[in-house]
Amino acid sequence: MTSQLLVPIAGTFAAYLLLQLAKFLYEELTSPLRHLPGPTGTNLVLGHFRQIEMDSAITSKWRDEFGPNFQWRGLLNKRGLYTTDTKALNHILVNDYLYQKGPVAKKIVTHFLGNGLLAVEMDEHKRQRKILNPAFGVPQIRELTEVFNEKSAQLRDIWMRQIAEDSGSARIDVLVWLRKMTLDVIGQAGKSWIETYPSFNYQFNAMEAKGEPNELDEALTHLFHSPQAQRQAALRFVQAAIPILGIFPTPGGKLINQARRKMDEIANQLLTESKAAVRAGGGEKAGRDLLSIMVEANMSSEIPEHRKLSDADVIAQVPTFFVAGHETTSTATAWALHALSMNRSAQTKLREELLGLPSDNPTMDALNSLPYLEKVVRETMRVHSPVGFTIRMAMDDDVIPLSKQYVDRRGKVYDSITVRRGTVIRIPIAAVHSDKDIWGDDAAEFRPDRWDHIPEATNTIPGVWGNLLTFLAGPHNCIGFRFSLVEMKSLLFALIRAFEFEMAVPEGGIGFTTTPVLRPTVLSEPEKGSQLPLIVRPYLASQN
Repeated sequence: MTSQLLVPIAGTFAAYLLLQLAKFLYEELTSPLRHLPGPTGTNLVLGHFRQIEMDSAITSKWRDEFGPNFQWRGLLNKRGLYTTDTKALNHILVNDYLYQKGPVAKKIVTHFLGNGLLAVEMDEHKRQRKILNPAFGVPQIRELTEVFNEKSAQLRDIWMRQIAEDSGSARIDVLVWLRKMTLDVIGQAGKSWIETYPSFNYQFNAMEAKGEPNELDEALTHLFHSPQAQRQAALRFVQAAIPILGIFPTPGGKLINQARRKMDEIANQLLTESKAAVRAGGGEKAGRDLLSIMVEANMSSEIPEHRKLSDADVIAQVPTFFVAGHETTSTATAWALHALSMNRSAQTKLREELLGLPSDNPTMDALNSLPYLEKVVRETMRVHSPVGFTIRMAMDDDVIPLSKQYVDRRGKVYDSITVRRGTVIRIPIAAVHSDKDIWGDDAAEFRPDRWDHIPEATNTIPGVWGNLLTFLAGPHNCIGFRFSLVEMKSLLFALIRAFEFEMAVPEGGIGFTTTPVLRPTVLSEPEKGSQLPLIVRPYLASQN
C-alpha cells in the first residue's frame, strides 16, 4: 500500500520540478533583467537566499560592487531587481495597484495577522485605510501622549530600582524592556478613553516583574527574538514560496497559532465591549481610539454598507496594531540608546535640552518643539532604520524610470528598467539611508547635527516624514508613524533625563538580524537571540 502511494507522489514531485525547470529556462532566455549586472555564485534552488540570510551586510557589498541597480536571485533562482534609485522607488511605491506585496509575503502576513491593513491590497486596502485614518490623526496622538509618558516613567522607575539593587549601575538588556513597555502602551492606547469606560482598558502589565507570565509577550519573544527566530523565519519564507513544501509542519507554527489565538481573544473581547459602549452612548461618540472609530462606523446608519468593516476585518486590525506598533518602536528606541551610548557628546547635548523642559509629563507639542530631540530621532531612523527592507512584486509588465542612467553588461546605456510581471523588487530602506551619493561620505556616521543642513539630494527620497524612507511612501505608507515617533520621543525624554548609557560590549560587537525588522544582536552571543545590553547608571547633575 505504501509503495502504491509513493509512485503518484514521486510523479507529482517530478512534474513540479520539470515545470519549474521550464519556467527557469524561459526566464533565463527572455528576462529583461538578464543583462543587468549582479552577483554570481547562485544555488539552483535557493538562489542568493542563503547568502542574504547568513550575511546581513551582503546586499550593501553588492551595491558597492554593482551600483544602485542590479539583479539578484531569489528562491528557485528567479531573477529579482534591487534598486536604490529614488525615482524608481517613488514609481514603485506610488503605483500600489501595479506593485504589491505578492503572494508569498501576503501568505506569511495573513497567516499571522489576518486580513488587516498590512495584508490587503488595492480597493480593500483603500477602504480599510479610509476608515482607520482618523484613529491615527494628530488629535488622537496628542491625547495618547500622557499614556506614553506614564509607561516611560514606569520603565524608568523599574530600571532605577534594578540599578539600586546592583550598587549604582547595571547591565540592562534595553531591548527586552522596551518591548515590554511598548506592548503595555499598545494594550492601553488601543482603548485610550479609559476615564470614561475604565473596564474597557486592556492591561498587559508586561513590565510588572512580579506579575503572571504574559502569554502574548512570551509567544512574540520566541517568534522574533529567540536564537531560532531568524532561521525559522527564513524557513517559513521558503515554505511559503515553494508551495509543495506546505506538506511539512510550519517552523514555529505552534507559536504563531498561540500568539494569533491570544491576539484574537483580546480583539474579540475589546470588540464586544466597544459595541456595548457605542450602544450605551445613545449615538454619542464613545471614543476616538482605533476600535471605537471602527465600531462606530460599522454601527452607523449614515455610512453605506460597502464602507463598513466586517467583525472579522475589525478583529484583524488588532494583531496588526500589536505587532507593527510594538516591534518597530521598541527596536528603533533601542537603536537610539545604542547610538547615544557610542556618541557621548550627542547624549550629553540631548540631555541638556531635555532637562531644560520644566515638566515630567510633556505634551506632544512640547516634545515636538525640541529641535535636538527631533534630530536624534531622525538620525536614528536613518542610521538604524528599524525596518531594513521590504518587498514588492510587479503585477504586470512595466517600465521603471530612473534618475540616473546605468550601463548593462554589454556596455549599453539605459535610463529605465523593464520588468516583467512576477518580478520581485527589493526596496532597500536601510541602503537608501546610507547611500553616499545622497548623504555624503560620512553617511555611515551617527551625526544628529547633519540635519541642520542635509544635502539637496535627500529631497528626492520618497517618504511621508523627515526626508527618509523609514515609513515608506505612497498609499501604503505607515499609518501609525505619528504614534511611533511621539512614543519614541517620550521614551527618550524619560530615560535620557534619568540615566547615562554606556556600551556594554566592545565597539563593533553589536550586529543585526537579516529579517525585515533589523533587531540588534550581540555578535559574540548568537545563542541569546536578539538583545541590546547597555551599562546604565543614574544621571547625577551634581557630578557632571
